[in-house]
Amino acid sequence: MGALVTQTEPSAQGERGDRGNGPTGDTPGPRPDRRALIQNIRLAALGILFLAGAFAIVAYDAIAPSGSVTLAVGDVAPDDIRAPYGITYQSEVLTRLARREASARVGNVYDPPNPAILRQQIQVARRVLDYINNIRLDSFGTPDQKLADLEAIDAISLPRDVYARLLQLSDTDWRDVDSQVMLLLERTMRNEIREDDLLQTYANLPNLVSITLDENESALIVALVRALIQPNAFYNETATQAAQRDAAESVQPVMVTFVEGQIVVPGGTIVSERDIEALAQFRLLQPVDQRLRTFAGAALAVLLFSTFIVAYLRQFKPALLENTPLVILIGGLLLIFLAGARIFSEGPPVIAHLYPAAAFTLIVVAITDAHVAMVLTASLAILIGVVTGNSLEPAVLAAATGAAGVLVLGRVERLNAYFVAGLVIGVVNVVIGLIFNLTATVIDPAAILATVPSGFLSGILAAGLGLVGLYLGSSLLNLPTSVKLLELAQPNQPLLQRLLREAPGTYQHSLQVANLAELAAERIGANALLVRIGALYHDIGKLTAPPFFGENQPEGFNPHEQFSPEESARIIISHVTEGERIGRQHRLPRPLIDFILEHHGTTQALYFYNQALANAGGDESGVDKAAYTYPGPRPQNRESGILMLADAAETIVRSKRTRNKQEIADIVADVINMRLAGGQLDESKLTVSDLKVVREVFMTSLQGVFHPRIAYPAPPSTLTQEAARIAAQDVNAPPPLSNPAALAEPPSKPVAPPVGPVGPRVPASEGQS
Repeated sequence: MGALVTQTEPSAQGERGDRGNGPTGDTPGPRPDRRALIQNIRLAALGILFLAGAFAIVAYDAIAPSGSVTLAVGDVAPDDIRAPYGITYQSEVLTRLARREASARVGNVYDPPNPAILRQQIQVARRVLDYINNIRLDSFGTPDQKLADLEAIDAISLPRDVYARLLQLSDTDWRDVDSQVMLLLERTMRNEIREDDLLQTYANLPNLVSITLDENESALIVALVRALIQPNAFYNETATQAAQRDAAESVQPVMVTFVEGQIVVPGGTIVSERDIEALAQFRLLQPVDQRLRTFAGAALAVLLFSTFIVAYLRQFKPALLENTPLVILIGGLLLIFLAGARIFSEGPPVIAHLYPAAAFTLIVVAITDAHVAMVLTASLAILIGVVTGNSLEPAVLAAATGAAGVLVLGRVERLNAYFVAGLVIGVVNVVIGLIFNLTATVIDPAAILATVPSGFLSGILAAGLGLVGLYLGSSLLNLPTSVKLLELAQPNQPLLQRLLREAPGTYQHSLQVANLAELAAERIGANALLVRIGALYHDIGKLTAPPFFGENQPEGFNPHEQFSPEESARIIISHVTEGERIGRQHRLPRPLIDFILEHHGTTQALYFYNQALANAGGDESGVDKAAYTYPGPRPQNRESGILMLADAAETIVRSKRTRNKQEIADIVADVINMRLAGGQLDESKLTVSDLKVVREVFMTSLQGVFHPRIAYPAPPSTLTQEAARIAAQDVNAPPPLSNPAALAEPPSKPVAPPVGPVGPRVPASEGQS
């Protein structure tokens, strides 16, 4: 996809500044350094205006807080605050509170009873009871010694009187105690015992002792079992946190709905966190400390992306920055679409899908190229995200739909391509909307249904606004957009009509050159439409003196016979400067004027130079070579280089009237080689592979146009022809009307100075093309 604006390199600007704006180049223009200074001052002023405008849009809420309030949690609302429009939103505050409550309702989670602890305590109990039994059976131990031995047991700790009572039991009672302790311990510890449940477990032990035992034995059994019981279920912090988290996540987000005019915060009530959230959703909240932060954030965002854009253009598109009208248009579009994003963001969320942000991309890609459009779209999308409250969805919408517009638009000169792009933009808009709605925590069917029509409507609006912006930009700023170029291509254009009437040979020549250049430009990926229109207008300077150019001279008529070679060369060369003057007078876009100036580069009118050299006896010092040289500059881009080659090749082939294919091929090759050898293509950016393709296209096309014709036999004599023959024998009869042009009246006034006897025509290949 080629750009429809062919920029001018700085070197070319400098050459034109030195040459001046007069038709003959006699009036010197501003010095290059002065021009550069003026251009830098102009760009600086435009940059300041753009930064100020962008900052005002991004920080608008802080600059003009219309309808906003400055409240904080705990303040008393002075008046009723009502909803400016209806809205449904997910309340983070209420959802957080609901989830906190659900989490708090989850109790502590414990591990299941550990059977290993039961086995361990059974073994401990058995050893303790066996030890007590051994102490009881020790016949040599004194009572005090036995009590001391029992108190030395590490596994349990009982009061001294309990040990004493154990020693006083009979063997039968001891066996009952022993068996009951083991049974009660196992029965109790088979249940879940937590640390905070021990007291309850202790309290329930007397109820589990066999009722056949007396109170003393029962108390001893409870004491022993209580000393042996251990918790077998422990608190699991990880599981507890997971359960609390699951409980919180199971709570659905709390949706809050306000209708237009409903009271959001009643006057006289204490403002809660929920109230603050609702005010923020309506963009009615302006915290006291937020204005400074908003200013700082807006300034950083605007400076960052402005610097990024300028750095990109200086690095890869330096000529664009020299085109002041284009810079003004792009900067104005950025501000307009940034302001539009703010306006659309003030309404309900579904309105954001209606915003045709992609129209910006469609306009920019038509007046610059796809790379510049992508960079500017990315910057605009991020700034839109900042403007809409750091929202991701509007930024993604602007970036994705803009990228789709660039990729789909294709041939920007075809108006139906805009409607195809609008349809694709609508589809992308709908898909993005569905992605954000379907991945939301709560799916809102109404929002999904509203996304589909609003997304497609946005695509239609983008295509329509793209065409409107394209037309306005081309009309107001005279930019060579597709609309402007298609308008200039119409045969009813005044300049083309003048060429057809006053210089028909030049008109036909321009058509042939346009066809050649367009085919070659298409093959190498250059801007075919631009080069075609440039070819149609490249020779409009010949309108000042059509008969002085070979293609407009009737057979046997040559006005140059009455002029010196230098005067003839001046007339021929002046069609470039005169073409620039006429182009400016008719407000042709700058790239078309560049074609007029560059299509001869700095070549020479060799026919008249050689004639002057012959008159000077071959002494080169006696001939001013500059008087026979075109002012230039040389072609500054591929399109201009193609036009130079097409112009020369078509002219030479036509003037030689050759029908030989090999001769045509040789002429095309010679033209390209001569322009290369003369350095005329050094600044055109045409590569060797480009020139190879151009040569093939030129050879094929010219061989197709100038091919041999079949000689058909003369038709038999008719009555009309016989009457004409008889009338021709009568010297007094009027001539036959087989050649109506013979009766045409001569022009009312001569278009060139009087001339003498008719001499040979000047070869058109020698500088008259």
